[in-house]
Order: sequence, then C-alpha cells, then structure tokens
Amino acid sequence: MKLVTISISHYVEKVKWALHRAALSYTEESHIPGLHALITLWHTQGRHRATPVLIDGDQVIPDSTAILAHLTTKYGQKWLYAPADALELEERFDRNIGPHTRRFIYQQLFDSGLSVADIFAQDVVPAWQKALLPLVAPVIKEGMIRDMAIHPLAAENSRITFEKEFEFVADRLRDGRPYLCGDQLSAADLAFAALSAPVILPKGYGARLPDPDDAGPEAKAVIEKYRATPAGQFVLRLYREERQKPAKNY
Repeated sequence: MKLVTISISHYVEKVKWALHRAALSYTEESHIPGLHALITLWHTQGRHRATPVLIDGDQVIPDSTAILAHLTTKYGQKWLYAPADALELEERFDRNIGPHTRRFIYQQLFDSGLSVADIFAQDVVPAWQKALLPLVAPVIKEGMIRDMAIHPLAAENSRITFEKEFEFVADRLRDGRPYLCGDQLSAADLAFAALSAPVILPKGYGARLPDPDDAGPEAKAVIEKYRATPAGQFVLRLYREERQKPAKNY
C-alpha cells in the first residue's frame, strides 16, 4: 500500500494511526502543499485533490474516513467501528473539529511569525521539494489563507465551534469511561485525538509538529490552555498510551 500525504495533516495522522495499530505496512509518499494536488488529482482521475489518498493495489481510496472503512472491510479491522456510534462520532469530529482546529492554529502561528517552510519541511518530503520550500513558502501561505479562510473572524468562529466539541467530549467522558464509545478504542477516538492535535501538539504524532516553545508566547499559552482541558488531557493520554502501542491484530 502507498499513502499519498501532506505528512503533517491531521487527517493523514488519523489514517497513519489506524494503519500502525492494524500492523499494515505501507509507504508514505509525501508532498508539499500545492504540489500534492497534482498527485492526488492524477490518482483519483480528477475527483479529489486533498490528502490522504490510499493506493492499495488497483484500488484508490481518497478521504480519511473512507480509508478507515476500507481497512475495516478488506483487512478485518473491526475494532474501528465495533461500537455502534463510532462512525457517527468520527463524522461529527471530521466536520466540527478538523477544519476548525486547523484554521484556528494557523491563524495563531501566522500571527506569531512561524515559518511556513519549517512547518512543511518534513523528513519524508522529497529533497527537491524541501529545496523549493523557501522560494514557494509565500505562495503556499497565500494559498492556505485563501483555501482555508484563515483570517481573524473565521478563526474566532472556528474556536467557538471546536471548543463546543471539546465540551461535548468532556461531558461524554464524565462517567469515567476510558474511550469515547465505552471500554474500547475506536475510530471515534482516533478522529478526536488526531483532529484535535493542532491545538494540543501531542508528543508521538506521526509527523514533526511545531514546538510550542518556538511558536511565540501567545500561541504557547493557547496550546497550554487546551492541553489543560479534560478533552486535551484525553488527547494527551491517548497519544501517550495508544498511539505508539506495538501494532498487533486487534
């Protein structure tokens, strides 16, 4: 299998986590923003430009949720959707957390002056693309601002949206359950933890995240605030206890 990525993407992280836990081997083909779309559009015959895209033999599966469904049906990873409400929660978090933590944190990081080239210069990115980054970083940044609607008003609305989801998760965990659907890890937990990662910056993430100490005092304070919430503590626990757990057949 091959996974086409923007390696730092939190939707990509959801898939990487599932693949690792399922003990399924794959190669990662990572690209910088902009160039990635040429690859994903080619593989999907013009139907899909975002990452991740999983290529499994002659099957091409775009979208993180569709990929997890593929792992369930083809590779028997029933644990992903064993709880009845796992898919419903995953889709809820895809919608109400994924775009919003991303928009909000990029607004914070751009305001703090963090380098776009540094963010996307991941180890798995081809050397020639890394070399291009300092030259194309301003174009990438403008494209991100346009495509993700990264501006103060939208970022504030996104903050309100994902904070409501953090409160929803805190309420759900208040009965002492270890996972969102009860006693078993599922796609709902992977989705919540991975898609919340931009505002938590957990250790163990499947790509190099910005260091809070390098993000400026205001952005660092934001990260610490969300880490301290019950939902943030849940994300940190999942990364500490589950993300790097040795893969086996669950």
